[in-house]
Amino acid sequence: EYFHNWTGNRVTCRDWFQLTLKEGLTVFRDQQFSGQINNCAAVTRISNVLTVRGMQFKEDAGPMSHPIRPDAYIAMDNFYTATVYRKGAEVIRMYDTILGTGGFRKGMDLYFKRHDGSAVTCDDFLAAMADANDTDLSQFSRWYSTSGTPTVTYVSSFDEEKGLFVIGLSQTSRSDEPLFIPVALGLLDKETGEEVLPTTVLELKEMNQTFTFPVKGDVVPSILRNFSAPVKMVPASGVVNESDMAFLASNDTDGFNRWDSAQQLYAAAILKVMDGKEYAETLDLVLSTFGATLKDASISDDAIRAYALILPGESTLAEAVTVVDPPAIRNARKFVKKAIAKKFKTELTAAYEKLTACVEADTVFKVDGESTGRRRLRNVYLGYLCALDETAEEQIEAAKIATAQFEAASGMTDKLAAFNCLVSMSGEGSSARDAAIQKFYDDANGDPLVIDKWFACLASADLPDLLDRVVKLTNHPDFTLKVPNRCRAVILSFTASAAFHDDNGKGYEFLGDMLEKIDKVNSRVSARTTASSFLSWKRYNEKRASMMKAQLERLKAMPTISNDLLEIVMKGLK
Repeated sequence: EYFHNWTGNRVTCRDWFQLTLKEGLTVFRDQQFSGQINNCAAVTRISNVLTVRGMQFKEDAGPMSHPIRPDAYIAMDNFYTATVYRKGAEVIRMYDTILGTGGFRKGMDLYFKRHDGSAVTCDDFLAAMADANDTDLSQFSRWYSTSGTPTVTYVSSFDEEKGLFVIGLSQTSRSDEPLFIPVALGLLDKETGEEVLPTTVLELKEMNQTFTFPVKGDVVPSILRNFSAPVKMVPASGVVNESDMAFLASNDTDGFNRWDSAQQLYAAAILKVMDGKEYAETLDLVLSTFGATLKDASISDDAIRAYALILPGESTLAEAVTVVDPPAIRNARKFVKKAIAKKFKTELTAAYEKLTACVEADTVFKVDGESTGRRRLRNVYLGYLCALDETAEEQIEAAKIATAQFEAASGMTDKLAAFNCLVSMSGEGSSARDAAIQKFYDDANGDPLVIDKWFACLASADLPDLLDRVVKLTNHPDFTLKVPNRCRAVILSFTASAAFHDDNGKGYEFLGDMLEKIDKVNSRVSARTTASSFLSWKRYNEKRASMMKAQLERLKAMPTISNDLLEIVMKGLK
């Protein structure tokens, strides 16, 4: 909101179609600031991209897909979206990538000089950037009118005789003409791991382009560094080179791509397990990469190590498949996580205990980069240790370590991490789970934000009877549909779980029942909950898709449906 003073208040949008002008720009400015205050640019970037890939890409792939500057709407409330905000911020970031930090600053200065006190358009912003840098950005303007997530396909080769590395890029999008896509590239020597080409921005302006670089030996390309454009980058073969991903996960000098390479490798293993394909070789690479990252003394930032050790989330994995099967994705991810935890139990335990000693030695709770990174890494270790729950002995051990952290926590980060582990425990861990649920609630002492956390954790627990538990939560004295955050804490948390997609369809029926009630109280909440939960029904198997669509039809038939919800439902049924 502070940044909105300039980009939103002093210079604002001429009409609602220009909403991304102030929202995308302000989100970008916030991201840049947040990445600088604690010297954690790579960590902040990873966090931001997780949101783009997990939420915005999903929106792009569904019936609510729209350009960052929409050309029509029924209810403007429905366009406060991940696309307008998050993808809008990525489009602003591309200006910075193409023009450089200095060029971007010149463009901002001219923008403020020209328009302070005015209501303007996205075209005015683009003109300021172009004029300040004496460059033509007319092709770049297509980003404002193109919906969907573009795909960039790559293929590379090394000519040993000529000493040339060649990379070919091709783009596909919903634009009739090619977009201007900045692709940041680095090259690492295949033998030594040394960087032989520092980050260079390739300007992909045609449907197909080839770029050539002189090199002394074979190299591994590090493509789309720092997520230089909001696109899906895929190999022409359709299959990632797992050896290259393992190499980059250990050697890349770009913090974001080092993390992303590990994510691609982890995802490859999880998806092979899910599809019933041979996964042993890929899992070996995963274990090797994980072990190297766990022990790498050159990683000085605990937050970077933490992100590098986390498996891709279920929503990210869902974007990598054609037909989404949430329970299968969750089970496959749990299988790989347990395999890692079993392999490195000794190392994980030692690392967890070392960080625990550091946390306990801090007499004052700190929120600096080092302290937050330490807590993040410790909680990653805790998650792996609690994943070992197949035997009664393991269940007791997991409950013991999670309960110890839960009770000793001096801040919400550590307490919530332990609580999230505890709420999903069963068998010998059930008593610890129930005790923690009661204690968290009691400790909240009625604080609405903390109670929201309590509801959200319970509604997303990994338990076989989750729906029954969620129904009980909606009858809890502290639950109400009249408070949006309380409503979202329960309903949205449940719809993000695999249990929501149980093939008996009862999760869908429950949401339909709740949406009928919510729409009478708050149409914005009902519309956005529907958008995130039912609109992607075509991406599921025939049985799930038909049951989700039936709920949309049911909502459409409501005699007093709001305009907000009606617009979403009608788009979903197209």
